[in-house]
This record gives sequence, C-alpha cells and structure tokens, in this order.
Amino acid sequence: MTITQHAYRGEADLPRLLDLIRSMPLACRHVIDLPWRLSSPAIQQGRDAALWQDERGQVVGFAAWQQYWAALDFFIAPGPEQSAVESALFAWADGRFRERDAERGQALPYAVEYRDDDLERLRLVEAHGYRLDDGGRYVAFEHALAPLPPTPAPPRGFTLRPLRGEQEAAAYAETHRAAFQSDSMTTEWRARTLRTPQYLPDLDLVISAPNGSLAAFCVGWYEPSRRVAQIEPLGVHPHFQRLGLARILLLEMLHRFQAHGAERALVETDLARTPARRAYELVGFRQAHIIRSVEKWVNQPPQ
Repeated sequence: MTITQHAYRGEADLPRLLDLIRSMPLACRHVIDLPWRLSSPAIQQGRDAALWQDERGQVVGFAAWQQYWAALDFFIAPGPEQSAVESALFAWADGRFRERDAERGQALPYAVEYRDDDLERLRLVEAHGYRLDDGGRYVAFEHALAPLPPTPAPPRGFTLRPLRGEQEAAAYAETHRAAFQSDSMTTEWRARTLRTPQYLPDLDLVISAPNGSLAAFCVGWYEPSRRVAQIEPLGVHPHFQRLGLARILLLEMLHRFQAHGAERALVETDLARTPARRAYELVGFRQAHIIRSVEKWVNQPPQ
C-alpha cells in the first residue's frame, strides 16, 4: 500500500488527525490535549508538522516539532504500514532539524519525550538515534474522579465563569504570558483553540478580578471514548497569587469533568514547579508518572 506525506494544514486536517490520535494508547504523549499544542503559531506555518496517509486517505502517521515545548510529538498507527511510516517520519524529522540548524546558524540537540512506563516508545526513538538522556521533564498526575469537595466561592469581587469566546482571546493571551513569564502565547493561538473539534466552552474557565481583568484561567479537554479528561493549561496572574484561585479553578473543573462523564483527570507540570505540584496534590491529584526525554544531534555537536 502506498503511503504519501503531506504538510499539516491546520484546522483542515485536524478532524482526520484526531481519528489517528483516538487509536493511540493513553501512555502515548498528548492524546487528550493535542488540539492545544496544534494551535500554536509555529505549527500553523506548515513547516514544522507533517502527516502520512494511506491510499484510502486515512492518516497513519503524524509528527510535529513543538518549538514552544522543545519536543517532537509523533503518532504512528499500528498495522502493516507501521514500519514504512516510522522510517519516513523520522527521516522527515531529521531533515527538518537540519533545516532549523542551518536557519539558526547553530547546531542544537532535539528531544523526544516518553512516559516512564512507555518502554516501547523509548526503544523506538533509541533506534533512530535518540540516546542522550535529558532526564525527567514533567510530573504526570492523575485524579480518580470520586466524590469531590464543593468548589469554594471566589474572594469578594472575583467572578468564576467561562471565557467569553474570541472577544476575550487577547485578554487571555496577556494573562497567560504574565502567569508563565513567557511571550509565546498569542491572541491568534488562543482563538484557534476555540475552533478545534474537541473544544468545550464550559471547560474553558477564568476568574475575573474586581477591576474586570482576568486573574486566572484553566482549560480542560475531554475525550468521551476514553472517559478521560486533562487540564492544559492552568495559570494565575502574579498580581493575584496566594488567593486560592488555582484551587477554585481546579475543583470547579473536576466537577465539570464529572458532569461530562469523565472517570479520570490528568494534568502535568514541570518537575521544578513546586507550587503547581502542591496545588494539584491539595485537590486530590496523585503522582502517576515521570515524563522523561532523550535527545539527538542531527549535525555534529560542538567539541
């Protein structure tokens, strides 16, 4: 069977891509929150993501270099085409990494992440040259959605509510940049997330401050076929920290996950982000896995 490669076309390809993602095991990275990552500006430019399809037009492979997370996301459908897709996918990734090194004028290593129990994925990427152990990156937490405590009321003057669609995309982006001390989030990125097939408006929560500005946010993603939900992202503006806003958002989101039929909730955070880890543990999340990474150089590293 002939396999063809195409540049990823964003929203036009996302529904077909989601069919592939739903066939992947949960241990595979980002099978729940992928629409958030695929809405990023770099992916939309068309050079950092590609898909492979069979003669029937079914997507059997996908890869994306995620500039903002410094990691290669990839998915390969099991089946008779698996070996051919694997070879083509990693050849594409190596070629794109060489282009990026040339554009930058500097060689850098490139990383693939894997969950600590996903040894099959580790063996696969090691076979393609990813052998430099970069150690742990994230902590993966899980929450069995048993009976939950009620959502606390927000502080006086603060309001818990859903995001007001695209009209608040710019305000959200500004708050996100402040919460994570990063300039990566854009209005266009946030607006694209609202148009993804998996987006549910009632799982896009914010807390507004007495002056009307956004003080905190929490976005949830739910996959009904798995009955699993994931939080990505959660943040609080530095001006409004230590007010209990993260706890309010987390508990409200967990209640909403339950209402949709979810049985488990997932969330990840940096290993070093101690306050975030504490916030998740306080509402009942428990550490389940460590997300590790391995790297490779496609050009000669400096001596």
